[in-house]
Amino acid sequence: MSYNIPEHYGHKLEFNLNRLPAKVSDRTNWRFLLPGIIFGLLLALLGVYELLNGFRAGGANVADVVPLDDISYYKPFFNPVFFDIVFIIVGLGMAGASVLSYIRYRKFTFDGKNMTIAWRPFLGSKKIIKESIKNYEGVRFRITFFQSGFLTRNRYIIELYHKNPQKIVPLYISTSPKNIRLKWKEYARYFELPALINTDEGLMSRDTKNLDKSIKEMARLGYVIDDFDSYAPLPEPIAYVRKKDKIVLKARKIVWDAYNIAAWAIIFIMGAGIAASFLNPSLARTGTAAFWGIEAGAATIIIAAVFILFRKEKLVLKKNKIVNTHKYMLFSTKHDEMMKQDIESIEVTENPASGRFFVSVISEDKTITFGSKLPIEDLRWIKKFLIHEVIK
Repeated sequence: MSYNIPEHYGHKLEFNLNRLPAKVSDRTNWRFLLPGIIFGLLLALLGVYELLNGFRAGGANVADVVPLDDISYYKPFFNPVFFDIVFIIVGLGMAGASVLSYIRYRKFTFDGKNMTIAWRPFLGSKKIIKESIKNYEGVRFRITFFQSGFLTRNRYIIELYHKNPQKIVPLYISTSPKNIRLKWKEYARYFELPALINTDEGLMSRDTKNLDKSIKEMARLGYVIDDFDSYAPLPEPIAYVRKKDKIVLKARKIVWDAYNIAAWAIIFIMGAGIAASFLNPSLARTGTAAFWGIEAGAATIIIAAVFILFRKEKLVLKKNKIVNTHKYMLFSTKHDEMMKQDIESIEVTENPASGRFFVSVISEDKTITFGSKLPIEDLRWIKKFLIHEVIK
C-alpha cells in the first residue's frame, strides 16, 4: 500500500506552538547515536589490536611463550586476520553511519499562517520551502518500527499531513506511547484539521469530536460495526487458546525478516571470532585480562540476542482488559496492558519501512501493537475478533 511517507530523523521531538513564531528541529539525537559510535570504535580498535598481534604476543616474543613444536602443528580452520579485518570494517561502518546521521537535519518554523521548511541532506546545499497552512489536509498519526541493536522498538509519530511528502511536518515523535492519542487530538484541534491515520483500508479520517469516544461508544453510535464471524476458520498462523478466565492469541511460529538475518550474521561473526580465539593456542596462553573480559562480554551479548530473536508476543484477553506479553525461551514478561473500557480504536496499520502491517490497540495514553509479521488477512481477522470482544 502506498502512502506519502517522509523520513523523520529524530526519535524525540515536540513542536511547541504556544508562542509564535514557533520553531523545531528534526535531527537524530546523540543519545541514539553514541552507542553505535562507541561500540563501532571499540570493535574497530579490537580488530586493529588483534591485527597488530597485540593480544597474541602480549608484548613478548611468541617463541618464548609457546614452544615451536606446538606452533608447527597448529593450523587454524579460519585465518584470524580475516576476523580482524571484518571487525575493523564493521566497526568503522557503524561509527561512520552514526556520524553521518547527525549531519543531516530539517528545521521547521510556523508563523501562524505559513510553514517554512529548511533541510540539509548528507550532500548538497541547504534547501528552503514555504507552504500555507491552508494546503495541509490533516494531522496524521502513525507508528513505525526501528531497529535498536537486536531489539525492534516502536516510534510514534504525529505529523501535519500534505500530499507532497517533502512538506509533511513532524509535530510529535516519541518512542513511548504515553499520551500519544491525547497529543494527536490536541494538534488536530489546534490546526482545526481532521485527524488522519494510515490503515489497511487507506488513509482514514476521524472527526475530532469523536476522538474522545471509546470504541464501545462508537459502536453504539454506529461508527464501528461488529462483523466478526465466530464460525469463520481460524487463520493457520494464529494459535487460539481458550482457558477458564482468559483467551490467548499468539503466532504459531517465528517469522524471520531482513533485521533478523542481519542480527544472525552479526551473531555468527562474533561467535566465530570467539571460537577462533579459544582454538588459537597462542591466545589461550597470552590473552590479557582485558581481552578475556571483552570475550566474555561478547558471549553474553550473543546469548541475550538469541533469547530476543526467539521471543514471541501474545495477547491475553481477560474479562476487563487486554494484556500484551513477551514469551522468551525460559520465561515470560508482561509488556503492557489496557482496560477494555479505555480502548478508543483498533486498526490494522502499516510500517512503511518494511511494508508489513500490524494491529494497533489504542487508548488515550498508550498503544499496544501486535502481529507485526503476520499476513494482512490474518491481522484483519484479529482486528474483527478484538473489536467483537471489546464491545460485546
